[in-house]
Amino acid sequence: MSHPPGCSCGDEDAHVLLEGTLNFLYQHVDRDKVVALNAEEGKEGKVVIRPWDQRQQEDEWLESDADEQLILHIPFTGNVKLRSILVKTGPAGYTPDKMLVFANQLLDFDEATSQDVTQNFDVAATKEVVEYAVRPAKFPSVRSLTLFFPSNHGEDTTRVSFVGFKGEYSALTRDPIITVYEAQANPADHAKIPGLDSTAHSRIG
Repeated sequence: MSHPPGCSCGDEDAHVLLEGTLNFLYQHVDRDKVVALNAEEGKEGKVVIRPWDQRQQEDEWLESDADEQLILHIPFTGNVKLRSILVKTGPAGYTPDKMLVFANQLLDFDEATSQDVTQNFDVAATKEVVEYAVRPAKFPSVRSLTLFFPSNHGEDTTRVSFVGFKGEYSALTRDPIITVYEAQANPADHAKIPGLDSTAHSRIG
């Protein structure tokens, strides 16, 4: 399988079994704006963005449609300093073998195979929820993530049943821009130029 520029599979595939809810970002995902590309008809991307206590459920999942490739675009409601991505996939051959992660980019399939990837992972062959630690320096201020699953372990389609995130959240701040317009010039506010009075005129040429 060919990989996008910047892909370095093999040295960024560290993963650990999930531990703890600290800094879980479910409430900061803009779920209604989650987009899934090549998803099975009638399925919305937000179905896999679940609260912590629903992470092990297997009654709903997102499945690719035409082939094994699947893209999820997940926007946040503010800025996130990302620490890890949590994923539950499978079973067996439906499990993606790679996950390519792009920060702050809304990509289609052609773009996802040609753009530099922010970080990539080998996906663990398990039905458990797995936590993939990102390199924080690559995700210091994230407004959205695109997850690209390019292939799987042998089935015609790919399944993902849970996606979550951990990190530090900060709300967007938009201070109002205040402009003060001077309705009428006040001579006392303006320094006089030496040698000129109110009747003097400058002449060019």
